[in-house]
Amino acid sequence: MVKKVLMVMAVLALLIPAVACGPSPAETIKIGCVLELSGELAPMGGRMLDGARMAVEEINAAGGVLGKEVELVEEDGATDPDKGFDRVKKLVEIDGVQVIVGPMITPTSELSIPYAKEHKIPLITMSATGVPLSELEGTEWYFRTCLRDDAQGLVLADIIMDKGYTRLATIVLDNTYGIGLEEYTVDGLEAAGWEGEHVQAIHYDITKKDYRSELEVISANNPDVVLAVTYASDGIIIFKQALDMGLDEIAWLGCDGNYGSGLFEEAGSAEFMEKAIVAGTRTIGTGPLYEQFVPAYTAKFGEPPETYCDTTYDAVWAAAKAIEAAGVYDGQAIKDALVELEFEGATGPLSFNELGDRASGAFEVWEVVEDPTTETGYANAQIEVIAWSM
Repeated sequence: MVKKVLMVMAVLALLIPAVACGPSPAETIKIGCVLELSGELAPMGGRMLDGARMAVEEINAAGGVLGKEVELVEEDGATDPDKGFDRVKKLVEIDGVQVIVGPMITPTSELSIPYAKEHKIPLITMSATGVPLSELEGTEWYFRTCLRDDAQGLVLADIIMDKGYTRLATIVLDNTYGIGLEEYTVDGLEAAGWEGEHVQAIHYDITKKDYRSELEVISANNPDVVLAVTYASDGIIIFKQALDMGLDEIAWLGCDGNYGSGLFEEAGSAEFMEKAIVAGTRTIGTGPLYEQFVPAYTAKFGEPPETYCDTTYDAVWAAAKAIEAAGVYDGQAIKDALVELEFEGATGPLSFNELGDRASGAFEVWEVVEDPTTETGYANAQIEVIAWSM
């Protein structure tokens, strides 16, 4: 008799819906987000996350998506491709997300794109600029709110030409991002009929943490301009050591990877950048929404937005708008909606070409200036904004 009662209770338990203690996954729309919150790019990644959170707050204040609140599921890629890829898989296989904002860097994206195709999950990167990503199997599942390295390389080439430099040295990360930006800058120079010489190309190991020997090689080749393609913590070391070696007497060029106050955390790095970097480049927002975004971000977080805060903000909005347009929380439907998506973002008009790359945008040319009103005593100053179309 006891056994029969227990069996009846077990059957009833299967028929009665379980009551969860908190919101069930179906009660929110999840958008995954993979940013570098530790490692060499942590200073940049943390600020970009603020841009993503700001977008989610605004989306939810406006009524959410498909009648539900948006939930940002945040993961740390740790500036490590393998760890970042693990976070992508976790978002898909454990959290059940149907769209991911990220990955933030090119090497993690290289691993993630075939996986995204296999699992039918669109990726929207805000800052992975490597051109080869547009050529990978599965790139139709990969969208960018940033511009690519080939466009940035042409802007850097124009700067070299305009300033009349004739002896170029490069010290770049030994990865797709660093080598690619170097390659497209040199290609741009050759296409423009530059009569100068690329006197030295150094591809450095980010884990080494001491670059004096590489800087000695640069000095020995007597360049009149040096292009540095770095992240934050490695860039700090390179710039501080370059200052110690007197290389601030040479003109240097920066890029999106070494833009921002994170490079000012070490006094020697900040001093070198102010003295030596004559110009750098980065994707920049334009238009009325950007003029609203900057003060809103500044008021909320106590500092102005830096590199890729705006493209991250727009990537979250792009995901939300695509889900709403799809009418269903499904990766295939969201991807199809992204292909057709057009809207005005903080970074200006945003749409994607047949490769999923941003169709148009703008670069800012920047320099570093002393600014006693800032916490670090230095600030990035805009020189000009150059419109660009891919």
